[in-house]
Order: sequence, then C-alpha cells, then structure tokens
Amino acid sequence: MVEPVTAVLTGIALVKQATSFIKENINTVQDISGVAKQIDQMFTGQQEINKERNRVANSTANELGLSSVTQSIIDAKLANEQMQEIKNMINLRFGPNTWDEILMERKRRIEELKQRKLLAKKQKMIKQKEMMDVAKQATIGIGIVFTIVVLCIITYVAFAEEIDTAECMVFKPKYYMICMNEGHEYALIEQQLDILEYKKTHIIIKENPNGINSINRTCD
Repeated sequence: MVEPVTAVLTGIALVKQATSFIKENINTVQDISGVAKQIDQMFTGQQEINKERNRVANSTANELGLSSVTQSIIDAKLANEQMQEIKNMINLRFGPNTWDEILMERKRRIEELKQRKLLAKKQKMIKQKEMMDVAKQATIGIGIVFTIVVLCIITYVAFAEEIDTAECMVFKPKYYMICMNEGHEYALIEQQLDILEYKKTHIIIKENPNGINSINRTCD
C-alpha cells in the first residue's frame, strides 16, 4: 500500500515539492482549485518545519549537535522564502488579494475544526457524566432493593418464629422441644405415637353410665 506523500516527506521536502508543482502549472490551471492541494501541502510542510525547530530549540546541547540546529533554521528560512514567492505568483495570476483570502479561509476552517473537536469533547464528557449518573442511580436502586429484601426476610423469620413458639406452647416440655426443633407437625405425630404406645402397655378404666366400672386391659 502506497503511503500518503505527507507521511514520507520531511517538512522542507513538502514545501519544495509543492513549490515546484505550482511554478510549473500556475499559468495553465483555470482557477485556484488547480493548485489548492499543493498550497495545503506547503502549509503542512511549514508546520512540520516549525515543529522540528521548536523541538530542536527545547532540546539540550547534549541531545542535538550544531548541525541539527543549523539545519532547522535554514529549513525555516527557505520555507518562508518559497511561501513568499508562491504568494506573489498566486496574487499575480488570480488577483492581488487572493493569498490573503486563502489565509482567511484557512484560518476559518482551522477554527471550525477546533470548535468541532471542543464540541465533540464536551459531548463525550456529558455522555460519560450521564453514564456515571445512571450507574450511581442503579447502584442506589440495587442497594435499596437489597435492603428491602433483607428486611422482609428478617421480618418473615421473626414472624415465623413467633408463630412456631405460639404453636409449640400447647405441648408438654418434651414435645415442646420437638416442636421448636422439628416443627409442629412432627411434634404432634410424636405425641400421638406415644399415646398409642401408652394405650398398649397400660390398663384403662372407663366409667360406665350405669354406675358399673368396666376395665379394658391392653397388652403388647
């Protein structure tokens, strides 16, 4: 895949390449759009040169030699000279105020791009805040629901214990403990079984309505 020109050329190389193209074609193009791409290329190259010059200026002497400093200064001067030369050629070909109009339009577009980036950043921050608020509300909601569930469970257990205690109070101590540990139904069954066992092993005297007592003996 072929990389864009701006990705493989240095700043001064971009300026020189664009200058050469404009000089060769300035008299044949019908309007400014014929060299618009190369003008943008010159501005891009000048920006790259200025970035490099600032990098060199902010570096210590041990990091860069004198040749790097000299080269950055020369590139900046050459770029300015060629920009001035192209400015004169553009004004002569398309009118005396053409270059100023180009600068004003470029400034307007740069400002628009800057505003769009700021707006996108602001919208992103608003969206992040909204998401955080939703997450916060969801966390609070989950906490409230969890608290309600826990309270309901505690209330249910306490109420169930009260019911179990009331139901078990009708039993004698032996069956009361069974009722509390195993439940009311289990205690009732144990009580009935013990009654049946008692009847099998004891004599039960029943009072006769006629005044005569009858004796029933049960045995194993």
